[in-house]
Amino acid sequence: MKTLSILIAAVISINAITSTHGCHRIPCTTVTISDRNRPDGEIVKGLAVTGPEDVVKAEKIMKKMASTGGPTADRMIVAAKEMLGTKYVASTLEAGDKEELRVYTTKTDCIIFVETCLNMARTVGAGHTDFETLASNVAITRYRGRISSYADRIHYTTEWIRRGEAAGIMEDITLDLGGSEFPKPINFMSTHYKSYKHLREADTDPDAAQNRKIIAEVEKELNQKPQSWIPAAKIKSIESKIKTGDIIGFMTTTDGLDIGHVAIAYVHDGKVGFIHASQGGGLVMEQPQSIADYVLNVRKGCQGIKVVRPL
Repeated sequence: MKTLSILIAAVISINAITSTHGCHRIPCTTVTISDRNRPDGEIVKGLAVTGPEDVVKAEKIMKKMASTGGPTADRMIVAAKEMLGTKYVASTLEAGDKEELRVYTTKTDCIIFVETCLNMARTVGAGHTDFETLASNVAITRYRGRISSYADRIHYTTEWIRRGEAAGIMEDITLDLGGSEFPKPINFMSTHYKSYKHLREADTDPDAAQNRKIIAEVEKELNQKPQSWIPAAKIKSIESKIKTGDIIGFMTTTDGLDIGHVAIAYVHDGKVGFIHASQGGGLVMEQPQSIADYVLNVRKGCQGIKVVRPL
């Protein structure tokens, strides 16, 4: 409980701290807490539960990013390339019985991969290459100001994007590229709560019930504004407007869900492709197909994309 209290207090304190990066003000801070060993073999480094190898790898990547310079998008693709070959592990954030900030670079899933690359780029852009600052930045993009329950975490990519826009971290350019509004209701987690470890006992457990209630309220708020998308059939016509480092959200056909997969665009050799943590491939990889070909011919249950540009 002592460690969790430290984490909660530190995350709450970071919301009031900002630093200037270019013309945008982004939340950024450094919080140093001594390494703490855990019975599960992991450590607490800064705000995050992690592994010693994850810390070494993250700082190595950020030092390389710092030597290359460039805007956020350019630094993101450096990070993405350095993460190539990293193993895909599902549900890495669900370990343990209590909510904790977890930051890894030796294992990942699709959204953690994108979020980690983004925050390594933000950390370096603010003049830091230490893991503690990276962890603080991940806390800002992953949580709503505190870490005390499962419902404090941002679960829907739509909310992650909108909060990132409000903080000046990213910009949803889907409509600017020729996309359109897409009024699809979001309600999957509250209606399929038994599929989630920390929600499935909501009918009998007060904590799980409260988490489900909060998530349902978040869904209701998200549904006040329509989503935006570029339909699958239109992607080819706008692909040339996508830039390296753009965040690509693949819109799912699953009822109640918004985005089923995310990736980082990588434009080279005449191909508008992407790097992602592939569940099918089992690792972080550059996808052989272009974005349009992937949506139309490879990825099942994808009906379009969203494009978000890091700032």
